[in-house]
Amino acid sequence: MITVHAQYQSRFREITRVEKESFEIAEPSMAALATAITGKYGPAMTALLMDEDSKSLNSRGTLYLNSKGTRMYLEDGLADGETVFFMVGIAGG
Repeated sequence: MITVHAQYQSRFREITRVEKESFEIAEPSMAALATAITGKYGPAMTALLMDEDSKSLNSRGTLYLNSKGTRMYLEDGLADGETVFFMVGIAGG
């Protein structure tokens, strides 16, 4: 088991009603963290976090970054104590 921290912005924070929280996950992966989050917050979070067609993290208007600022994908591993940031992208010109 590892502990991973999730920090939420905008719509993610509206759904969770918290700025950040920690999850203990058995598998050190982004997929395990996504499963824990969607399991806790249900359909609204699943619709925001997951792409229904590809069954991967939704990349349309959302962004997931590790503490180094690197974009995260379902197949990516996580380290014990790592923080993942969940945010909605802002478009502009």
